[in-house]
Amino acid sequence: MYEQVQIHHTVYGGGENLLILGSIQKLPPEIRQLRGQAQCVYLDPPFMTGERFRRKRVYGEKGWRRGSPSLDLPGFEDRFADEKAYLRFLRRMITAGRDLLKPEGVFCLHLDWRMSAQARILCDKIFGKDLFLNEIIWSYESGGRSRKCFPRKHDTILLYARSGEYRFDLTQVPLPRGEHRKNHMARKVDENGRSYSSITAGGKEYRYYDDEPVYPGDVWTDIGFLQQKDPERTGYPTQKPLKLLERLLRPVVQPGDLVADLCCGSGTALAAAERLGCRYAGMDACPESIAVCQGRLKAENLTVIAPTEMDGVPVLAEYDAEAGRLRMGGKAPEGAPYPEKATPEELTEAWETGRAEAGVFTAEKRYARSFRYPALIDSLGISGGKMPDLLVTDAAGKRRAYRWSPDRP
Repeated sequence: MYEQVQIHHTVYGGGENLLILGSIQKLPPEIRQLRGQAQCVYLDPPFMTGERFRRKRVYGEKGWRRGSPSLDLPGFEDRFADEKAYLRFLRRMITAGRDLLKPEGVFCLHLDWRMSAQARILCDKIFGKDLFLNEIIWSYESGGRSRKCFPRKHDTILLYARSGEYRFDLTQVPLPRGEHRKNHMARKVDENGRSYSSITAGGKEYRYYDDEPVYPGDVWTDIGFLQQKDPERTGYPTQKPLKLLERLLRPVVQPGDLVADLCCGSGTALAAAERLGCRYAGMDACPESIAVCQGRLKAENLTVIAPTEMDGVPVLAEYDAEAGRLRMGGKAPEGAPYPEKATPEELTEAWETGRAEAGVFTAEKRYARSFRYPALIDSLGISGGKMPDLLVTDAAGKRRAYRWSPDRP
């Protein structure tokens, strides 16, 4: 029989990477211990929009295959008492990010038109004007269009160095030159059959070959906003494209470096760091963020620091002694936001086996839905009759831990 227990740390493999439910108001000790170690800090904080955001989350095999049905769930609140309260929050965030950086590190702050000007002034004070690197304009086409002004269709990303020793290698983000031709240049082919554009200045010819790369400037128009049916979408509001974060990180980091994000949201910066072979530390004050991030990160070398639910919801798992298998029935549906007709199996997003002891769940195996594998494994062979403890995540992102208690009726 399984009984519900509360877990505060979940450890996968060596547990080197971090995903933490925490607040900038009181930084968790695991974040404070990383001061001076990060090569890059990326922050995508609330923009002070005044909105309460919602998120859509597909559930069940059908939902993962077709994008429907889905649950309508809370996202996060982007509300502050006034501009002073927001700027106090932002100052704490920027200062904490700066303190995490090592001397070679680079800081990225992602905002929009609402507060980017005030943020530039704050960053100048905290880092120093001489350590300003870039004001990147990410231009995109999405959403509605105002008739009272030119449409506001860009975000601003501020880049600052921690010191004059910062690392930056633009050659890590080459672009095809053919897509960035200068219309005023003459088009020619050399003696070897290579196409190029040329311009003559001061009596000297300058050639730009089509098969040689060009590098992005500080206005990016070639990375689009994620569309509603993009398979990269997690359903989390304000999610940024993976391509955008990879372009930010590639010139700055090398494999093994630490990337930190103190407002990790949907986890795009963490996923980009993972793809580039970097370590990462992500924190967010929103429990839904932690659930979404964990769903898109590899469960191989990760520690998740967030309490599981203690709400008395039982796990529908049974041991088939004759077959020697643990059969997972999932989470019993109950109340909003779970649809009445949804089955327990449909409402199970992931389940894990391992050992729960003293508030720590040491994971052994994880089974989770994905767009590639929408069906969820529903049973596990048990050798020697030794029953594992369980960690179950439902379709709303709620995590519950259960310990096997053979003496319990």
